[in-house]
Amino acid sequence: MQAKKKAAKKTYKSAKKVFPKTKITLEDLIALHAKTEASIDRLSAAQAKTEASIDRLSAENRLLAAEVSETSEAVRQLNETLGGMGGHLGEVIEFIVIPKIRPAINALGNHSFKEITARKIVETVINDRKRKLTEVDVLLYGDTEVMAVEIKTCLQTSDVDKHLDRLQKLRDHEVDAEVNGKTLFGAVVGAIVHDPIRAYALKKGLYVIEIREEENKLDIDKPETCRTW
Repeated sequence: MQAKKKAAKKTYKSAKKVFPKTKITLEDLIALHAKTEASIDRLSAAQAKTEASIDRLSAENRLLAAEVSETSEAVRQLNETLGGMGGHLGEVIEFIVIPKIRPAINALGNHSFKEITARKIVETVINDRKRKLTEVDVLLYGDTEVMAVEIKTCLQTSDVDKHLDRLQKLRDHEVDAEVNGKTLFGAVVGAIVHDPIRAYALKKGLYVIEIREEENKLDIDKPETCRTW
């Protein structure tokens, strides 16, 4: 019984030590209140500044969005206009070239092309699906030879390179292109053909044809060595 009383007494003493006496004066409370109000004022000012910045950004974004919309519409209209002009110009060029190219090429190169096809799309089967392989502006057909012709308004080096790739595709897929067993020649046509481009195409073994607009005729240059595919 005595041991239990001593243990209870010790527990009571240690519990008293946990709660120290702290004295807070009225002056301390007034100072804390003033400090809190100052912090609130600073936060309110910062919030007002942030909201003003957001309002300015929103107005600027609305203005920018309107300008972008107007620019996009102008670009769209310009593309439609240029696209239409390009399409009509291409049709005019083809109208000049197609009736004259076969007899002119036959006379110059001692060829015997008998038929002509415009805008021929060549398809092949890739991964069990039929896909477009390439498109040829003009194809001249004979019994033993074929000529693929690319027509451009203003002939560029890149047009020559693309046509060389096209000719190789036609040869690699000769059955799909219906040129199997025939010698394949290439030609490029331009309403405008600058001398460096002409020299480059001729060096690559292509016929170069330029439209003589004022006389509605074709000027044709034959390469020294005609390349075949």
